[in-house]
Amino acid sequence: MAHLRAGYGAVALVAAGLLLVGSCAPEGAPSERTSYAPVPGEFLSVALNTTNPATRRYGYSLVDVTPDGVAGVVAGQRALVWLGGYDKKRCRWNWTDAEVGRRFAHYGLADAPRIAGYFIADEPNTDLNCPGAAADVRARAALVRSLDPDRSRFTVVNVDRPDHFAAFRGTTDVMSVNVYPCLVGEPCDWTKIPRTLESLRKSGVTRYMGMIQAFSFEQWRWPTADELTGMIAQWQRSDWLGQLTFSWEYKGGELTDHPELLRVLKRLNDAPHELFPLPSGEPA
Repeated sequence: MAHLRAGYGAVALVAAGLLLVGSCAPEGAPSERTSYAPVPGEFLSVALNTTNPATRRYGYSLVDVTPDGVAGVVAGQRALVWLGGYDKKRCRWNWTDAEVGRRFAHYGLADAPRIAGYFIADEPNTDLNCPGAAADVRARAALVRSLDPDRSRFTVVNVDRPDHFAAFRGTTDVMSVNVYPCLVGEPCDWTKIPRTLESLRKSGVTRYMGMIQAFSFEQWRWPTADELTGMIAQWQRSDWLGQLTFSWEYKGGELTDHPELLRVLKRLNDAPHELFPLPSGEPA
């Protein structure tokens, strides 16, 4: 689960200094793009489902917006632009190619100075309903690249199923991965994130971000501060490019009502390379 605008979730990445080189690799083939060359020591941090400038106080460099919200992004932050998303029931885009082009032109997205990247799709085949979704995402990412050839910007798809990692590898510049280990009435499952990281490695996915659980909905619950610390610690032992916090606001819940979690997230954003302690319940 992920993007609020199109169902669930979100994602984002890249500030100035990241290099992207695109390709049109065949379906399922490894991407030919050159790997990122981030500014040394830089960590990319995205607040999802908000443009609230208060996110800057907690170290968030990117916020999640639709095209009409790009102009409102405050100095010191950049935008991850949501482009309508993919209808995973009908297996088609919510915005046609023509509509995407119209919004690029109307809002001057290619020339907007505070755009970091474009969010292409959220969990496009999580229901196993759309076998052509990976090809559709690859084509949409190519369209976006034709509309905005700036290689300092990225395209991203959020994928939640490890068995889909290989199919979506290289369809966008970056893959977002959401893993939510803490369920209502249960201790957190500390095997989920390591298993996902191993699946990414086996699938050949090298440019990825981790979406962190900070919400409550249906079977998922708010983590404690210690549990959030444990999740972050597991991601820190990977090659992640940054983090996306799901979610600043979601289904009536607000992260601002949980200052204990915001303190943990600020600590990560302020000093991302200082390793958090691994959770005590993690298997040996």
